[in-house]
Amino acid sequence: MLTGFHHVTLNVTDLLRARAFYEGILGFEVVQDFPGRKLSLRIGTSRSRLVLHPPPGAVDADRFSEYRIGLDHVAFGASRADLDKLAAALSASGITSDLHHDPLGPAVLTFRDPDNVQLEFFEDGSAGPTA
Repeated sequence: MLTGFHHVTLNVTDLLRARAFYEGILGFEVVQDFPGRKLSLRIGTSRSRLVLHPPPGAVDADRFSEYRIGLDHVAFGASRADLDKLAAALSASGITSDLHHDPLGPAVLTFRDPDNVQLEFFEDGSAGPTA
């Protein structure tokens, strides 16, 4: 009966900065824009969405921590070629990332978004091009 995740919502401190990161650097497509309130982005070719939302009272000094109850990180599937392209795009944008090509398993690219949420792009042999 379930078809998978419909969406995941991340609280962000600055919606414009988050949009520049997720749309501009990661290549996610904005499918709904509620100006100043939230953005809904398409995750690659999937039906799943990532929603970005600035909660009331968010301040720039707020930062995400995976050491609190709730979200630890978000992982996306991608092809190995797309991992390499994304690693290069992150580097060109001055964003620190870590790309592991494990000869015994899938490759994984880890980095953090502007609010410190850890993101992973995990090699998925069935994944087509993403960003």
